Amino acid sequence: MDGSVDLSAKKTMINAEEGVLSALLKDTMRMASYAVEVGQLPEQVKFAELYRLWDLKIEQSKSLTAEDINLIESYYRLLEEELEPVNAVSLYATDAKKDSQNAKDYMNTAAGKHARNMWRMAFSILALIMGVNLFQYVFDMLSADWAVAMPEDFVYITILYWLAAGITPFAYGAFGACVRLLRVTERRLRERSFDPRRIPEHKNRLVLGTLSGGVIVLLYSSGGVGDTDIKITEAALGFLAGYSIDLLFSIIDRMVKALSPGPVDTPAPIKKKASAYDIRLAQQSNVASKSSENKAAIKEPQSEVAPLTSVLADGDEQKAKMTKVN
Repeated sequence: MDGSVDLSAKKTMINAEEGVLSALLKDTMRMASYAVEVGQLPEQVKFAELYRLWDLKIEQSKSLTAEDINLIESYYRLLEEELEPVNAVSLYATDAKKDSQNAKDYMNTAAGKHARNMWRMAFSILALIMGVNLFQYVFDMLSADWAVAMPEDFVYITILYWLAAGITPFAYGAFGACVRLLRVTERRLRERSFDPRRIPEHKNRLVLGTLSGGVIVLLYSSGGVGDTDIKITEAALGFLAGYSIDLLFSIIDRMVKALSPGPVDTPAPIKKKASAYDIRLAQQSNVASKSSENKAAIKEPQSEVAPLTSVLADGDEQKAKMTKVN
């Protein structure tokens, strides 16, 4: 019984490995075909070898040798490096299938579905913004009449008005983030570099843009931008913050620098007053150094006299030699 279980488990593992190998070969063939279309096929990649491996593995369902598997892996790495940021996943996500009219339906791909979702979200937020603006306009026009005609309901209408005013910067931030993500998605669709694994990153970017649109209005005065005379409203500021999160971070950095204390002046070290013992020791060392300098000065003339005495001695020896000769 255990032997049959082990055998079935091995067969399952082998089938899984074969499935992974087939997927790797298909991804490699897909990237190689795209590289030919755009003229970026590496010289090391040979289509004859790919077709041979395709025929063995896909068509005939035969096992590949270790050398063939290494060749597929090397081709995959070369194509991935050459086509970056395009990869097998992005090509699959943007690979349009033909519809009933023999036309490619790009919006039915994973990238097209994500783009449609972004469209819905952007238009929904735009409808919310337009509704809030319309409500505020009507409130400003008829608030006096409502206060007289229905004083009890007017309290709730006023609360609703201030809530709408509070969410407006966040709505503009979300709308700006949607516009930015639509622009990024459009570029990646055109380049076929859209990777569905980055969709969570887009969702996180949308949340950050929504929060940035509201926070930047709380932190920044709408009187102007930097040192320029450009005047912008809170709604426009929220849209810009949602479109570019760096705007919020730059403002936060400026506020931190303005609120942080300046460099602290470190006090100079206090000099310790010398004791009588230290003074006496310093005087003794000065006396010793002066005495050593005097001794050195006395020795120097002796070194100059020594050559003169040697010259006189040589002269006496020469006189003695001459007297002997005579």
